[in-house]
Amino acid sequence: MDESSHCQVIMATHSPILMAYPGAALLRLAKYGLEPVTVQETDHYRVMREFCADPAGFVEAMMDE
Repeated sequence: MDESSHCQVIMATHSPILMAYPGAALLRLAKYGLEPVTVQETDHYRVMREFCADPAGFVEAMMDE
């Protein structure tokens, strides 16, 4: 693959699955600008992990809020 066949995609997503794309550079919009993060550091990853660990308990907790 030569230099001219590379491309850049800028995407906003809540999907940890898309965030885990190999080689993706993740940036979070923070108080003072953009900061690099890993998939595991995102809120969306944490929420999906908690849901997958206990779907019924997760939904019940959300309904109680």
